[in-house]
Amino acid sequence: MTKFARFTTLSLIVALVLVPMGFAQTSRTTGALIGTVTDNSGNPLPGVTVTVTSPTLQGSRSAVTDATGDYVLPLLPPGFYRAEYALQGIKSVVRDNVQINLTQSTKVDIGMQMAVTETVTVTANSVVVDPTQTTQQQNFKQDHLKYAVIGSANRTYQNVLQQAAGVAGGSNPQVVGANNAQNNYMLDGINTTDPVTHTFGNNLAFDAIQEVSIQTLGKDAEYSSSGGTINVITKSGGNNFSGTFDWRYNDKKFQEQGKETKPTGIPYFGGTPTGSSLRFDKNLQPTKSSQPQLTVGGPVMRDRLWFFTALARPDTATTPPTTIAGVVPGTRTFKGWNNLGKMTFTPVANQTLTGVFIDSYAVIPHSENSTFFSSEAGSIQHQKSRTFGLTYDAILTSKWLLNVQAGHTPASLSSGPLTGNGVVGLVNLNNSVRTLAFTNTQARTSYRDELQANTTYYLQQFGTHAFKVGGDFNRTNFTNLFNTYPGDPTTLSNWDPKLCSPAFDFPAGGTCGAALFLSGSTTILELVPNRPAYSVASKQTAFFAQDEWNPITRLTVRAGVRYERVNWRGAGSTPPSFKEWQPRFGIAYDIFNNATSVVHGFAGRIMDDNQLTLPNYGANFTTGFWDFCLDPTTNKYVDCGGVIYQGGGLYDQNLKPSFSNQWSVGFTQKVWRNSSIDVTYERRMQHNLFEDYCGHFDPVSKQYIFLDNCLITNQPGSDVGVSNALRSQYHGLITKIESRPYSWLDLVASWTHAQSKGSTESTQNQNVNFDFFPLFFNNFYGYLSDDARNRVKLNGYVRFPMDFTLGVSEYWDDGTPWSVTQTSSTASATGYAYPPGYSGNSVFIEPRGSRRLPHFSQTDLQLQKDFRVHGYKFGLIGSVFNAFNKETPTAINGNAGSRAIAGSDGKLFIGTGTVTSGGNQVPYQQAGVNRIAATFGQATSWQRPRRYEAGIRFEF
Repeated sequence: MTKFARFTTLSLIVALVLVPMGFAQTSRTTGALIGTVTDNSGNPLPGVTVTVTSPTLQGSRSAVTDATGDYVLPLLPPGFYRAEYALQGIKSVVRDNVQINLTQSTKVDIGMQMAVTETVTVTANSVVVDPTQTTQQQNFKQDHLKYAVIGSANRTYQNVLQQAAGVAGGSNPQVVGANNAQNNYMLDGINTTDPVTHTFGNNLAFDAIQEVSIQTLGKDAEYSSSGGTINVITKSGGNNFSGTFDWRYNDKKFQEQGKETKPTGIPYFGGTPTGSSLRFDKNLQPTKSSQPQLTVGGPVMRDRLWFFTALARPDTATTPPTTIAGVVPGTRTFKGWNNLGKMTFTPVANQTLTGVFIDSYAVIPHSENSTFFSSEAGSIQHQKSRTFGLTYDAILTSKWLLNVQAGHTPASLSSGPLTGNGVVGLVNLNNSVRTLAFTNTQARTSYRDELQANTTYYLQQFGTHAFKVGGDFNRTNFTNLFNTYPGDPTTLSNWDPKLCSPAFDFPAGGTCGAALFLSGSTTILELVPNRPAYSVASKQTAFFAQDEWNPITRLTVRAGVRYERVNWRGAGSTPPSFKEWQPRFGIAYDIFNNATSVVHGFAGRIMDDNQLTLPNYGANFTTGFWDFCLDPTTNKYVDCGGVIYQGGGLYDQNLKPSFSNQWSVGFTQKVWRNSSIDVTYERRMQHNLFEDYCGHFDPVSKQYIFLDNCLITNQPGSDVGVSNALRSQYHGLITKIESRPYSWLDLVASWTHAQSKGSTESTQNQNVNFDFFPLFFNNFYGYLSDDARNRVKLNGYVRFPMDFTLGVSEYWDDGTPWSVTQTSSTASATGYAYPPGYSGNSVFIEPRGSRRLPHFSQTDLQLQKDFRVHGYKFGLIGSVFNAFNKETPTAINGNAGSRAIAGSDGKLFIGTGTVTSGGNQVPYQQAGVNRIAATFGQATSWQRPRRYEAGIRFEF
């Protein structure tokens, strides 16, 4: 029996033994306060009343210490609290500024003096070390979000995640080695993850956020997602009316020019082959950003009914550089509304009902945002997403809790040519430039419905138990309305209706979409059949049981198990149902029983949430293409070949869900003056990744052996003995520091020393990576784009006299990978033809990620000066990005040409000299291959030079 199998069996036994015992003190939207009260001799004090109040809590909450002096105050909204400890005849103790974090427990132990009644007030530490926590988690509080998040571009919850340790990438980040589609995004505990792409679903006003939490590894059984679990808690109003207005602005006048690149004779994007140029020319690449936001909240009934609302109007514009072919692209503009409304109601004590509505909408002309699209060939995108959420939190008795949530998140997206459907676009295959019109139009709708409920019960038996059981049901749907070429071939002067007909396998009575391609000097008209709309869907059901057991006061054991099942509904062939048992086990030991020195560890299995691209792969409709070449002598289109077929991929009936086995071990220590440091080793091993596989090349017959239809499988290439083609792994040592040593200083820092390797990093079954063996298998395993051996992050703020606040954001890494690839053409590096339809794709001719970008660093600064008048606060804000004006290359052209070769050591041969050919050393020019592409190894983009932003802020 393997170690993990033994662990699984043991965890299941432990979970089953603990089921009758008892239920955890937090929910997706709350935290908890725990602790022990003792007298001046260290003996437990039963009967002490602990009462907490907070601007984020309606009314007050109370608990009474038990026979061991322990108390628990569960389901507390995150924020800062005042806690009062009272027992008749003893000095009362008050602790101010007790910080409650989302999904974490704050431990406050109190010693009370046996003396006459009197009140002693103590200011609590605000850095929280949760002695019961085994999850790796980062929480960003309101003041940190206000002062340590610099600039309007970063004032989104998605970009805040970049401050967390172990996180890389962009708005949809890669979290401790997971790809960008393995995260879950929750707003106020409601799952808003896009069911199609499995990326973030909603935007919202940044000033509406109360707290952002990201769990990276070591999750309790309550949570799915093998990547990051992101939870954004929005503000709720309060007993006093309050609000903000914030506006940030910049344009090209706030941008410095890029540095000059000296002439090299080698063109690059934005450059010229014969003269010097700027890496970033603000006159050719103008930018603009205007970001006003407004929030208002307050009471309808004090301590009973609060409201909160937020509005944001993003308005941005960016222009890609002009290509070396002289094409002037259009300016990508983004204009939208991000709106939020929220009501919080406590009809009776300890029972709270919260309703939230989020509306996010945008129109994006030139959404292609590419240097290879002329202005008239641009696209326009419309996107809309809404969330309706309802949450019920109840403390039914002192030992029994209940949490229920329901959410509905509908969304729509459409994209098409700015010219409108009809104009036939042209793609120049000689230089990749597109003109005349955009060559794709598509539209889709989707929704996610969620219902989750859990209950918690406390029990004292063989120690203290907080046992939680619950269920989570998600129903998702994706309707593909259309996705085709928008060009109408009947608008062409030399159109022949016979081309779109059963004579070329098109459906009778159907219509065709059209696009033009220029290859060499040949003009090709490509037709595709237009298809009807269809829908796919899924139903995901999960049940979990989790026990938080304290056999002794300083030891916490978190044992749980989660079972998930996913049933799919396709529009043709349908994937088999997915199901997975997921045991989780964590342990935390508070060495001195005072939440200052904690050893923690975790081991568990987490199944991936799979998106609706999986059942979409099997959708059955007429698809394919047919090419017609223009005869210049007759001005007519003649048959150039193609294939029209009934689409709909197949699924391996043994297809299994992908999951990761994760484990960690670490130590957290509270250090000098309200600071903590955590050092954790983390490991993540991915299993059962899947891709579509279509066949293999037979070296004997020099022919491709095709499957009847491409197949989604966990083992592509198994028919020719390939195993373990799909895999990824991550391991790293992560150091995190949180420090608030003084009221005027707040710092969050991390150092991640890690390695991320794999054979794919995209969402599953979305590319041609493993369609054919061996072309799309060789060298595909290697370093992934999130691999940096070392990453250092520092974010925080410093308050100065006269109401000045300086925010700082510092980032450094020692270089991320780039890969050496080859563009497939009529022949591969191994000497045989690519399969039909795969020309233009890329294969690796060195192992993935074999080369490194230079070290990268960036420093951003923000200075805010506040003025206070009669309880109102007005602020002036200035930001500077890339303060030291670095222009490090951020992307390299790794395409070595259509028929590059490798030397005997496996490294790509570049430049002059000799290579091995036919067993002999011959000059490179005689090796029967083309020379390396002139632009190979050249930078294609750089870090943007120094730029600025101005803002104003008003608070009441």
